[in-house]
Parts: sequence; structure tokens; C-alpha cells
Amino acid sequence: MLIEKDLYSKIREVIPTLCVDMVVTNWKNEFLLIKRTQSPAKGQWWLPGGRVFKNETLQQAVLRKAREEIGVDVTFKDFISVEETIFKKDNVHTVNAVFHVTYYGTDINLDETHSTYVWEKEIDESLHFAVKNPIKKVMERL
Repeated sequence: MLIEKDLYSKIREVIPTLCVDMVVTNWKNEFLLIKRTQSPAKGQWWLPGGRVFKNETLQQAVLRKAREEIGVDVTFKDFISVEETIFKKDNVHTVNAVFHVTYYGTDINLDETHSTYVWEKEIDESLHFAVKNPIKKVMERL
């Protein structure tokens, strides 16, 4: 059961939200970035991910968010890091468990919260630290 939108907004005003993010890599050792269409981080390149539901394991949340946001089933690899984002302008504070997953298909089917995607080999230093840091850790392992 999902929380009613107004109540969820009130809860987010006073406590951080637990989220999962994923560094998705492919057979070419490239990583996936998706461009956000909504706040926070609207217009920025980001990792797929989102909030964890009650009674959902972190791994289940990763697999669900991959299906919801990029329209694919991924293979769970391992835990990478814990990152934290604070967007004061939007009054959003998240604690993000980041995982490495793989996807060896060719089609990505973005949901409405993202406008486009790109597979990259090089890390752009202008990326948000919560995106850049886990990507660096994954790429060092490949």
C-alpha cells in the first residue's frame, strides 16, 4: 500500500527518504546515465533508482526500479556504497544504497521521469558526487 501523496510530502519534510540507486553496466563495460525530467536534479544526468517501499528488501527495490525507470530486467551484482543527497531548494534529503547491476540487452525504455539516456565509458567530473563516486568504484572493479 502506498502512502497518500500529501502525507508522503509531510513525512519527507521531517525525515530522509531511503532510496536505492544502481550503476548499470553493459557488455562493453559502459555505464548508463539517465536525464531527469523532475525535481530534484531536474535536467541532470543521474543513476536509475528511487525509494524503497515498506517490507521490500533493497535488492527487490533495485530490481523493481530497473523495471519501472528503464524498462528492463537487470542482473544484481553487488553493493557499492551509501551516498546521501540533500537538495535544500526542493527540501529533499535521501540516503541512497547504491548497487552494481548488469544489463546485456539493447533496448532501454525510459519512464516519464527521464527524457533520454546515454551509455558512457568516461566519467564526467561535473556529475553530482552521489552519481560520480559510485560509478568510479564500479569502473575500478571492471
